[in-house]
Amino acid sequence: MTTTYLMAVSDSQASAFLDNGYDLIAGFAVDAAALADVTDVSKLLDVLQLRFPGSPFSDDGPLHVLHLPADAFVQARPAVGPLHPQAFRGGIIEPAPFDGSGIVEGGGVRTELLMLDPCRITTGSRLWSFIPGEDEPILRGVYHGITYGWENTETGTFVAGVPSPFAGATVKRAWGDVPCDVELEDDQPVAVTLVCPFEPEDEEGFEQLENQLWAKRIAYDESFSIYTPLITAQLSGIPVRILRAVSTEEHPLMFQIVSLVPDAVYCTAVNFQRWAGGTYTALALPENLENQNKQEASPVSWSLADRPAATTHRTTPLDIANPNMLVQEAFNLLGQTTPPAWTELSLQAQIIGDHISYEANAKLSNGQGARLKIVPTAVLHYLRQLKKLRTEACEAPFFAIVLQAVRDGQGSVSLNAEAEPPYADQVPDTEWAREYALVKASGHPVPQWLVAKVSKATSTGSSFGPGATINERSHTDLTSHISAVPE
Repeated sequence: MTTTYLMAVSDSQASAFLDNGYDLIAGFAVDAAALADVTDVSKLLDVLQLRFPGSPFSDDGPLHVLHLPADAFVQARPAVGPLHPQAFRGGIIEPAPFDGSGIVEGGGVRTELLMLDPCRITTGSRLWSFIPGEDEPILRGVYHGITYGWENTETGTFVAGVPSPFAGATVKRAWGDVPCDVELEDDQPVAVTLVCPFEPEDEEGFEQLENQLWAKRIAYDESFSIYTPLITAQLSGIPVRILRAVSTEEHPLMFQIVSLVPDAVYCTAVNFQRWAGGTYTALALPENLENQNKQEASPVSWSLADRPAATTHRTTPLDIANPNMLVQEAFNLLGQTTPPAWTELSLQAQIIGDHISYEANAKLSNGQGARLKIVPTAVLHYLRQLKKLRTEACEAPFFAIVLQAVRDGQGSVSLNAEAEPPYADQVPDTEWAREYALVKASGHPVPQWLVAKVSKATSTGSSFGPGATINERSHTDLTSHISAVPE
């Protein structure tokens, strides 16, 4: 049975579909079969993780959801946090109620939460609206592929946007690569429909449709190269994927891009906007996108019979009990989010109780230095986990850690488990009690400067008891206890 994904969409997204023919989607999803019997809006809000701060969704609805049938080009991975075995590129950082476990519950349902990579909406997708107090949803629209686009079921009208050449099925032709729809029979392609915004000069047979697009349907041939393009780049050191070309009043050509680091804290700080769960986008000028790289993902099989809802997993699961793997993950993320011309980079982080302060710098190929105003939140989770492992191994917990790397792959890690750390003045008084308890529990001597910090905090009236212990916060809570050292 083919998987159908269920995804919440905002009012603005629903309007973009039905009014403008917008055809791209991404973000959190669940297997629609798991929610087949859930029609209550409040229960859907719970299970779909929609009660985050500033959410456009509410109990008084309506709540729009997209039912998206899987095809050979839709890819989904477990939606998990940075310390989950399936965390990819640092995992997902989102505000509560997201907890990074990859499992959601609500309305009597317990199911897997998935992260859908940006893709073209699949033919046969349906847009529904759930209304508070109503037992059945209202069908708002049906997507009929890139040729005819969205059908508004209320008006009976169709609207199709220009398909993006950067997402969704594309076929190579002698004169260029063209967005297409692939028709299947018995799990095998039998026909391909090519769609262009203009009449191609180098190939006959295209007909202009009422929506002004040009289309041509041809029989499938095994010699065809059909794939979905993945064009990645860096914007000021941020790894991104190009989704589509757009124009504005100021700029005739810009690109809508999506961050490849699904980190709410990181993306918000670099002025990306939340598009969907775990998905942050921005507009960029072509000249600002460095290190562009094109990959072509072709279907291994057209059959969806045995295709699971989660199609992508880590080849080697993340082992958070392995210090070497954590360090490697931290170095990988730092290297991927540093300006592309870097030759050396360093991160100095101070971890006291639940509070983390850090400073990150890079040296560029032109000899100049660059201050990294923010690093991916997952890096700090990995460092905090390293401290926890060290304590569990009965070693003295470190107060600060320094990671240094050079471009050729050499890296080093230095720990400070004795001296007063460099950003001690940024630590709230209550966190010194947690640190004192942690060092005491490790069986190692408590440095006199730490004793003095605790004594000073006590004398100023800070409240904590002798039984204070380290608080294992979830990854979402950690984000409010991080501070980058100001320039």
